[in-house]
Amino acid sequence: MFPCEKCGCCCRQIGKVFFAKSMALPDDSCKYLNKNTNLCTIYENRPIFCRVDDYYDKYYSKEMSRDEFYAQNKAICKKFQSNK
Repeated sequence: MFPCEKCGCCCRQIGKVFFAKSMALPDDSCKYLNKNTNLCTIYENRPIFCRVDDYYDKYYSKEMSRDEFYAQNKAICKKFQSNK
């Protein structure tokens, strides 16, 4: 399972992702993010692009290893965290 830190940084920048704009508030944060807890209010029903493991299984399992996919996601995560 992807080691999410639950920092909310990716959710606070969802509006910058072209296919997720419909979920974004004017400040680019996800409309489903609880900004006090950094947790998703629709966690059990969130879209596949918010579920790293399911997204990997469906779209990338034939392209790269899970460890490579995790590393790429972690790099993006760190980039988002540095933009706090």
